Amino acid sequence: MKLIILIVLSILISIVISGPAQSKITTTRGISNVYSKNDINNIKKFVSGKYNGNTKFYGETLKDTFYGVGVLTRIGETIETSKEICKQTKEQLKQNKFSDIELVFNGVSILSELKCLQGESSLGNEQQLQELLKNKLENGSLLEKTQAINIYFTLSTAKAIDSKTVSVIDPLLPQTVTSMVSLMDEDGTFKSVSTDDEGNLQNTAAAYFALARLSHRLKSNEVDKSVAKVVNKIDTVLASADETTDSLYFNDLSTTSSLLHGLLSLASVNEKVADIISNKQINQISEYLLRQKNVETLSDAYHLIVALKRCQKNSISQPISLSLVKSIYSPSGLNDIRVRVTDIFDQPIESSVLINKVVSSKSPRSTPIISGKEMKFQSSDNSFVVDLSNENLKLGSYNFEFKVQPVDTDSYKSVTNIQIITITGAVTINDMKLSYAPKSDQLGSPKTTNEVQFGQKLPLIEIPSNNVARIFFRIASEGQPYQAQQVGIRFYSPAREAVVPATFSADAYSYTFTNKDACKILGCQSGNYQLDLIIGDQSITPLQWNFGEINLKFNQSTIPTNRYPEQLPISHNFRPAEKRPPQSVSSLFTLLVLSPIAIFVIGLLFVGTNLGRFPTGMGFIYTMGFIGCVSATGLLIVNYWLQSRMDVTLKNLALLMIPLVFFGHKSMSYYSNLSSSNIKKD
Repeated sequence: MKLIILIVLSILISIVISGPAQSKITTTRGISNVYSKNDINNIKKFVSGKYNGNTKFYGETLKDTFYGVGVLTRIGETIETSKEICKQTKEQLKQNKFSDIELVFNGVSILSELKCLQGESSLGNEQQLQELLKNKLENGSLLEKTQAINIYFTLSTAKAIDSKTVSVIDPLLPQTVTSMVSLMDEDGTFKSVSTDDEGNLQNTAAAYFALARLSHRLKSNEVDKSVAKVVNKIDTVLASADETTDSLYFNDLSTTSSLLHGLLSLASVNEKVADIISNKQINQISEYLLRQKNVETLSDAYHLIVALKRCQKNSISQPISLSLVKSIYSPSGLNDIRVRVTDIFDQPIESSVLINKVVSSKSPRSTPIISGKEMKFQSSDNSFVVDLSNENLKLGSYNFEFKVQPVDTDSYKSVTNIQIITITGAVTINDMKLSYAPKSDQLGSPKTTNEVQFGQKLPLIEIPSNNVARIFFRIASEGQPYQAQQVGIRFYSPAREAVVPATFSADAYSYTFTNKDACKILGCQSGNYQLDLIIGDQSITPLQWNFGEINLKFNQSTIPTNRYPEQLPISHNFRPAEKRPPQSVSSLFTLLVLSPIAIFVIGLLFVGTNLGRFPTGMGFIYTMGFIGCVSATGLLIVNYWLQSRMDVTLKNLALLMIPLVFFGHKSMSYYSNLSSSNIKKD
């Protein structure tokens, strides 16, 4: 009976223990940054600046225009010159006579983005288009096959292709799936053609996207099986990524964007992909993308926006950002602590926010000061607010652990995010101003002076390259000017970082710089730079305040960063050659050293040799062994003199000493015994 009770109890305990483990909800920390409206305006200006009014294209080629149009349509920008672009694109296609598959792909994509594909035969010359698609699907490389597939599906969606072409191309699609999958290598990457030695990630990204479209269109078990083979190799492809603590990428921005696009497309037709790609990896890729804001080419701009849009809307996991409205509070302002919860494009997400715990930044493992505090949603600015004025929070920095629970749990995962909030009453920053003007004596003009309240942040400010800029502020403690021990201004971007000291004069701090000064400290790297005020003093709480963002443009070429800077050539003064005797003296000395050998050989010729008393039996063996070891030792010394090294010579000499001593001892014993026997006979 006792045994039965024990068995029942063990079963119950196992059920209780295993139950919560199966229902455990994993959380992430979310993303630390977003692609804001300022970022969208910057990329819009960049792309619009590439438009050529003469050619009606963005950049120099149709491919550049494909990138430019792709960016503008995806950020919701209206293209006023769309009719002219469509007209020029169709002209390019007619001139090419549908012979270049890449040009046709770019052209059709542009026309599709601008809604210029209307009705059958909208491109003209359907026969040439049909032959091009058929040829590339049957005999083209992997990229050519994928471009043909995308052209066909784009035209089909727009109903801009005739039924005859459909009847020719549709039967080729299942065979195309088979031929594409056959190009997959053992590591999961795709070759361009079967004769290639190995695949690459760009081919793999294109294959993923094309196979996802084919699977969705054909809805065939055979096609699904082929796609499943590809999905089974995804983990191997992901393993080839470059990973840091908080980011993940594949080679470069273009490859990362294309591969993410392909993977998420496959996830829409095969559920197993969601089990392979984790929420953490999506967040890591998002972090990498958000560091690529300062694009320099239309290609980078396009791939950045495409990847960010796929992160924003996908079937696996959509990144969440929790950010503080303010990070620095005075004791009187603790009744209005606010955070915002947004997606990667800074759009609010419906959710609930809870303060899990609050601990001192100096001792993060200490007992929480606050725990389980719920924040209330404020629709006026889409933020969450909490009143902590009655809590025991003294001056200092605190780690606030926030837990975000989205309402749409299918699209978003729970986020646990730690933010640092500083409560300072020791010092405050007053009269923070950022001004710029063509001349130094015009810096006080209110037209070019931007003020910001302590704890808030200025919007992006673009400083012309021919202007002088000044950052001005006062540090006060209990209403009186305060001179801190260390005060610096930090300029930083994903590419560069520099900290410069602020100058104290009378009762205020300032830092004035020209475009030339900024170029020197930032390596002439154009782009957006965050501005932080950093204050350090043993009497106050260290302070770091992100008070603004500026855009700097330099006319000089960028100075590359190098961990090992170029050094001047090292010159050596060699010791003068010592005086040596003439060559004739050296030769004479060599002859004198070798003369005993010559005398020995000549003496043998005159005196002769007597082999009558040469030992026999074991004595002969011992004697020959001894002579051989002595000869080998002599040759070893000669070899060292000519070419060998000392360590090798000593090692070999040590080995020769063993048989030399052995045979020498035996030989001496033999001759000693022989002499004793001869004496007795006498």
